[in-house]
Amino acid sequence: MNKLFPLMLLPLCGLVCAEDSMSMMPDGSRDMYVGIAVVTGNAAAAGEKRPVLLRPLLQAEWSNGIFVSSGGIAGWHLSQTAGVEYGPLLASTNSREPRDDRRLRGSHAIRGSLDAGGFFNYYLGEDARLRASILYDTSAHGFRGDVGVQRSWTGLAPHHTLSLSAGVSLASDPVMRERYEVRRDAGGVRDYTPSGGMASVNAGANWNWSLNSRWLLSSAVTVTRLGSEPAASPIVERRTFTVLSTGLAYRF
Repeated sequence: MNKLFPLMLLPLCGLVCAEDSMSMMPDGSRDMYVGIAVVTGNAAAAGEKRPVLLRPLLQAEWSNGIFVSSGGIAGWHLSQTAGVEYGPLLASTNSREPRDDRRLRGSHAIRGSLDAGGFFNYYLGEDARLRASILYDTSAHGFRGDVGVQRSWTGLAPHHTLSLSAGVSLASDPVMRERYEVRRDAGGVRDYTPSGGMASVNAGANWNWSLNSRWLLSSAVTVTRLGSEPAASPIVERRTFTVLSTGLAYRF
């Protein structure tokens, strides 16, 4: 399986985790769901089978503003102002070992790490918002961030919610080098050193169907197109990736 595939799941995780933003919940209350999802995409290397993965679904929010997700994201809503959300953010980074994949020869190993930063959301109305986040990548010792917009519709059909989103991911020089640099003296086909800038652009759609008060069917599709610097790396075979998922969750 392509070792870049877990990295392509990050925009999807951001989309899923953003679907249910923190509301004014009664003190001591919580909103939580758990389940399992089937995830697939076209990020497999040429000649390999299309990857199909089972991923846990978990999202929990408490009245004190703390939220966690199985996408490796946790944060804390600190704002008390309607239409504005901000606070600290933690996100996990997938690991990668070049010796596990011949195509990754000459690239850097990536150790799984916990990255810290913050987020800011600004609502343009009840159903649309601007989103931004920045994280310090403790593995690469650099910064990465995302900016985007999201629009949701809850009245299209009873018990159904549709959300569309679009965004841009940015990364500093150290993050770009850790993920996409190739060295010939380390076994790579040629030397390549990317610069910081736009890592990717992405667009996605998420559809939630409340089967009843407890069960939720959630499906999503995310299309990600790498920026020019990552796309030029010898370890990248596709510039555009599509990730699909559907899952069933139980709400507590």
